[in-house]
Amino acid sequence: MNQFNNALSLPRSFAKQHQNGHHVHTTHDSFGAVVADYTFFPGTEVLYVRWHGHMTSDELVRAAYVGLQLNQQWQPQGLMQDLRGSSGEWGEALSWLEYEWIPGIKANCPNLRGIAGLLDAEASLPYTNTQVIAQLDQHFEFCLFYSPAPAWQWLDQRIKHQS
Repeated sequence: MNQFNNALSLPRSFAKQHQNGHHVHTTHDSFGAVVADYTFFPGTEVLYVRWHGHMTSDELVRAAYVGLQLNQQWQPQGLMQDLRGSSGEWGEALSWLEYEWIPGIKANCPNLRGIAGLLDAEASLPYTNTQVIAQLDQHFEFCLFYSPAPAWQWLDQRIKHQS
């Protein structure tokens, strides 16, 4: 099992299926801190985005813009947004998400079958962040999880069911 699978805490049944992820990009904030790491899993065609640290709406938009380009390039069937360990209020990004990111994904990523969000069970979300999540839920097949294995399983079901 490679280091990435250990970091995801995947059970053995999923580890083989979700191995060999290729790190495709890292986005940094204006101070050089990592905001998001992007890894593509070709076997399942999932783009995994691991968000880091405290993010402002501006940093979220910059990283999501890069993510939009990566989605267009890699054409994933599943998108995993791992927000564990990240924080911030993203409500100011809601307009950009609604008018830029969502239409961009819909127009340029026709193979996308589902978006899974991975959250910390102990962390609370600011209300503005729940509005961002509601936008995703309104426009995509979307589900939130507190553990990686059920999130991967849900994405796998979306991909297999709609292929």
